Amino acid sequence: MQALQPGHDRWPPPLPDSAGFVPPTVPAPAEALGAFVRAWSRDLAGGFRVTGRALWLIAIAAACVPAHMVWRTFIGNTRKLPSPWARWFCAAAARACGIRVRRIGCPAGADVFFIANHLSWTDALILGGQTGAVFVAQDGIARWPVLRSLCMLNDTIFVRRSDRMGVTAQIAAMRERFARHRRLVLFPEGTCGDGRRLLPFKAPLFAMLTPAPPGAMLQPVVIDCDEAGRELAWLGMETGAANAWRLLARPGTWEVRVHFLEPFSPDETPDRKAMAAKARTAIAVRLSETLGGRPVV
Repeated sequence: MQALQPGHDRWPPPLPDSAGFVPPTVPAPAEALGAFVRAWSRDLAGGFRVTGRALWLIAIAAACVPAHMVWRTFIGNTRKLPSPWARWFCAAAARACGIRVRRIGCPAGADVFFIANHLSWTDALILGGQTGAVFVAQDGIARWPVLRSLCMLNDTIFVRRSDRMGVTAQIAAMRERFARHRRLVLFPEGTCGDGRRLLPFKAPLFAMLTPAPPGAMLQPVVIDCDEAGRELAWLGMETGAANAWRLLARPGTWEVRVHFLEPFSPDETPDRKAMAAKARTAIAVRLSETLGGRPVV
């Protein structure tokens, strides 16, 4: 059983307060560079680790992105074969971030929606490296030019939860991506948790599965971090840049176990709420087991 960290005197420990948090605007290059230098001056050893890992990530991108683009242009468009380079990029990038990934169970081969709990931006690297799937992500990520470009290379679908008028278009985009890639990842909590609980699932994200594409399956997935990984979850009022620094500056590595659970057909459920509930129950049961039997609410 995992021991609670100092200050965690009840289960699950309280989440950081994020009430009223408004994500900051994307900084100008000079502003971002100034923030980086100030962070380096406060943590010299961490700054060296961040720089080393950032250079490693740049090298991985330099090798994988051009090859991915060539594949899509000359092979993907003619033979309809998915590029393996996005998957290889994610797997290598996760390792560069200090993440050791261990797979438990087998991902379904094709025509599958992976339904996973969510702790951090690194979940995309972890699951992308294991499945080669495309992702449904919040549109806030699209505000960062470099991240947006990388996500678009993998055909990421950006959704805005507050845009109720655009739901039909978002569902159409998900259907189109699924028809092309046949593997799609949903994080139905809609935000990040800490790996010790499971937030409510957003049933509207399952709308494209009513009716489901022919032959499609849902496969619940549990992202199970060790205690170091849980402490690196992206929570509260922490910005993405601050979380990335904290994660990349950390010495050593941490382990993530990815549990691929039993797939089920969406036809087994009467509607999207029942579908969401069935997936959430399966994830909660396994997550509780990984936490030594502690309840997952």
